[in-house]
Amino acid sequence: MCPLYPVHLVLMYGALVVCVWTAGIGAVVASVSEVALLKVRLHINDTPVDTLDIQEDEEKMVIFYLDDFPLQAAGDIFIKDENYDKLNHLEIQPERIPLDSLSKEKPDPYSLSGSFNVSGNFLGFTQVRLVLSDGNDQELMASEPIKVKVQRGQRVLDKIFIHVIILMVIVAYVNMGCAIDLKIIKETLRRPVAPAIGLASQYLFMPLVSYLIGYGIFYDTHAMWLGLFLTGCSPGGGGSNIWTYLLGGSLDLSVTMTFISTVTAFAALPIWVYSLARTIVQDGHYTNLPYKNIAMLAIGLVVPLSIGLLIKWKSERVALVLKRLLKPFSILFIVFIMTFGVYANFYIFAYFDWKVAVAGLLLPWLGFAFGAVVSLMCHRKLEEIIAISIETGIQNTGISIGVLKVALQDYAPMGDIAVVIPIAVATMTPIPLTVAYIIKRVQECRGKAGNLKVEVPFDKDDNHALSASATPLHKNASILA
Repeated sequence: MCPLYPVHLVLMYGALVVCVWTAGIGAVVASVSEVALLKVRLHINDTPVDTLDIQEDEEKMVIFYLDDFPLQAAGDIFIKDENYDKLNHLEIQPERIPLDSLSKEKPDPYSLSGSFNVSGNFLGFTQVRLVLSDGNDQELMASEPIKVKVQRGQRVLDKIFIHVIILMVIVAYVNMGCAIDLKIIKETLRRPVAPAIGLASQYLFMPLVSYLIGYGIFYDTHAMWLGLFLTGCSPGGGGSNIWTYLLGGSLDLSVTMTFISTVTAFAALPIWVYSLARTIVQDGHYTNLPYKNIAMLAIGLVVPLSIGLLIKWKSERVALVLKRLLKPFSILFIVFIMTFGVYANFYIFAYFDWKVAVAGLLLPWLGFAFGAVVSLMCHRKLEEIIAISIETGIQNTGISIGVLKVALQDYAPMGDIAVVIPIAVATMTPIPLTVAYIIKRVQECRGKAGNLKVEVPFDKDDNHALSASATPLHKNASILA
C-alpha cells in the first residue's frame, strides 16, 4: 500500500519540477536565440559615418571595420537590408562576403576590414545590419541596426516638367490678358465683396479644414499631416484661372482673387505656420519661408497679364486671335499636367494608400463646396460663384512643397515623403472639374442641336396655320384697296 503524502508536499514538489524544467528550456532558448554584438565602424570617402545617406540612382562604396573580432570565427559576413515598408529602397552588392577575403588590420585586438556598395533605388527610410554567419544560415554575431536614408534625386524629367509648366503658364496668362477687362476688375476692386468672400474662404476655411483632416487621418504620421496643412495654407493656384475660364466663370474675378491671395500670402502664410505648424512637427525650420517664391508668383502673374493687355491695346485683331486660342491651350495645359505630370511624379503612388487618397480628395472638394455655399448665401452671380468656388478649392501646391523642403531639411527624406500630399491634392483636384467640364460641353452640344432643330423648314401643318392666319390680312388688304 502506497504511503499518502501530504497535499502541500506534492504541490511543492510539482512546482519545483516545473521551475527546473522551465529554467532549462529558457536557457536552451536563450542559448539558441542570443546573438553576440558585432562591433562595426563605417567609413565613406575616408570619413566615419553613423548613417548611410544616399540619393536615388546614386552609388557609394562603404568600408567597414569589424573590431574585437574573435580569432576562431569562420563563415561569412552578410549585409542584410531590414526593410519594413516593403519598398525596395536600396541595393547592396555584394550581400555576402567570406571572412577569408577580408583584410586583417591589427593583431591586438583583432580587427578586419572590407567593403560593399550601396545604391539608392527609391526614397525612404530603411536600415541594414552586418551579420556573422557560420555558413549554414546560423547567425553568430550581429551589429546594431545602421540607419539608411535614401533621398529623392534631381532627375532630368523633373526639370523638363517644371520648365515646360512655367512656359505654359506664361503663355496662358498672356492669352488671359487679352481676354480680361480692366473696367470689370476696377469695378470689382471698388466693391470687393466677391474677393473678400474668396479671401476668407482661402485663408480661414482651408487652413482650418486641412488641419482637422490631417488630425483625423494622419495623427500618427506627422510629416503627411504637415504636408496637408501647408497645402491648405497656400494661396490660390494658377490653374484656378484656367478652370474658371473653361467652366464659364468670371475670369476677371478669378485673376483678381489669385493676385490678392498671392499678395496676402506674405502675411497669412507665416501666421498660420507659426501658430499651428509647430503643433504638428515641433522641431521643423519655419523661419525661412519661401517669400522669394511667393514674390515670383506675383510677378509671374502680373507681367504676362500686362503683356496681354498691351497686345489688346495695340492690336484688337491679334488680341482676338490669342483670346480664341485660350480655350484649346487651356485644355492642352490640363492634359499635359494630368499625363506628363502624373508620370513625372509617379513615385507618389508607392505611398498612395487610402489615407493619402481621401486627403487628396477631401481638401479640394470641401474647398469647392464651401466657396460655392458661401457665395450662394451672399447672393452672388453664377459666374462669380464658379470663380470663388474654384479659387477656394485649388491651391498653389508649389508653395507648400517649398515650405516642406525647408522645414524638414534636417530630416530628409521626410520632406520628400511629405511632398506626396500636395502632389496627391494636385492630382485629385482636376477630377471633379473635368467631370463638370464634360457635363458643360454635353449641355452645350445639346443646346446647339436644339437650335438646329428650330431652323428646320415648316411642315404642312405649320404652312396651313400660317396661310390661315394670313387670310384675314389679305382680306383687309383687299378692302383697303
